[in-house]
Amino acid sequence: MGADEPEFDRGVSLWEQAREYLEWYPTADVDVLVVGGGVQGLVLLDELVDRGYAAALVSNTPLGGGQTFDWPGALAKGYLNPDRARREAVDERWLPFAEDARVPVEGGEWYVCSTDHPYRHLVDQWDEAGYEYEERELADLHDVYREGTVFAKGSGEHVAAIDEYVIDREALVEALAADHEERVVVGDITAAEFATGEASAPALERLTVETHQELTLQVEPDYVVAATGTGTHRFVDSLVGGESFRDAGGDADAVRGSIDPVTCRNQLVLAVRGPAEDLPAVGAYLPHKGMSVVPRRHRHREANYVTWYVTNDSAAEDVDPEDTTDEAMGTLDPEKVEVGYNKLFDLVPAVKDRAADGADLEFYAYATLQQRIDGDAVPHAEPLAGVENVGVALPSCAAGVWQATDDALDFVADAVDPSGPVDGVPTGGDPPYGQLADDRPGARWLDWKALGVRYPRVQNRPDAVEK
Repeated sequence: MGADEPEFDRGVSLWEQAREYLEWYPTADVDVLVVGGGVQGLVLLDELVDRGYAAALVSNTPLGGGQTFDWPGALAKGYLNPDRARREAVDERWLPFAEDARVPVEGGEWYVCSTDHPYRHLVDQWDEAGYEYEERELADLHDVYREGTVFAKGSGEHVAAIDEYVIDREALVEALAADHEERVVVGDITAAEFATGEASAPALERLTVETHQELTLQVEPDYVVAATGTGTHRFVDSLVGGESFRDAGGDADAVRGSIDPVTCRNQLVLAVRGPAEDLPAVGAYLPHKGMSVVPRRHRHREANYVTWYVTNDSAAEDVDPEDTTDEAMGTLDPEKVEVGYNKLFDLVPAVKDRAADGADLEFYAYATLQQRIDGDAVPHAEPLAGVENVGVALPSCAAGVWQATDDALDFVADAVDPSGPVDGVPTGGDPPYGQLADDRPGARWLDWKALGVRYPRVQNRPDAVEK
């Protein structure tokens, strides 16, 4: 953006209303436009600005929406995928960033509980990758787990203590955006214009954004990076499905083929919330059961509360990417909710017993969409085939954000020279932020009795069903 370009007010002034009526739309001329306001998009924007690029970000939801919204904040160093890059991303990038930005991070007491076969396989992976763990006895397992069916009908009893982290997701999103609010526009991309590029493939010339302030902005980027999560397929379709792309000689199928490896699955999440004395912040992974418990400390009702986010691999199912939503909201199956809670209460009966005895525990089930790459949770960042100046950066996990960012910075640097950061773009500033996942609008947290009313087959409790 030129130094002599006029500044624009962020508020919807009378002049802006008149300009909108006359279709005298402001234009943002940037080196790189990032599309997507989750953690991946915000980290990429921060790194681009730090490297001297005139960069901006457009998000069609409040910052921290989409997949980030339902992410409990786990910064897993690799107990599931123990590669060195993942550990380095947490130790060398996430934790220092959180300390500098004063974003709360909880390093908690986590356990891996497994029978012989999965455990030996995991230990071999951990040893090879240098992942740190400490083998324990069953008696060392936290008592909230000890009395359940963790090892029922299995062979061997193995417990390992691991060191994992949970970061305050909302504080992280705000910290990442803190120095870039004037570069962030919240709105919908409604039109794309292409021209024939230097390498004969179409090049994206202009995007039209209808902001949520009911203003229109035109963006002329040298390069676009889509950090659009579960909305990637539909975003790419919107770019290459129009007349402008066809007129520029584009092959839409070639572009769409670039994101064929990106798939999605519907994941059920069971949340349990309560005071820390009743629900300790102790995480667990049970590979032979396919279940994970990720704990997050927070303040609720002016007290120290903990929320468990419980997932079950057997409850996940593939979803056609064409059927996904930008908000990453999945489809909730009541029968799977009942099966999931019954499985949880069998494994950790202390939760059921404490709730039945009157502890202030609440329950909430939701479904979220998770992005996968050929079935694995690995980063995916590369230029799109068949279009000259558009690429994708998709993390699939928190640790993968940095690898996807580094890969995206490499292909952007090959295509665009930085022209110097801009202080802001027209219509940018004061973006809204997503709320915490357990505060989703319309969420129905249920007490113990209401859980039985809503899901009557949970623990076969007909007494809880209202007649």
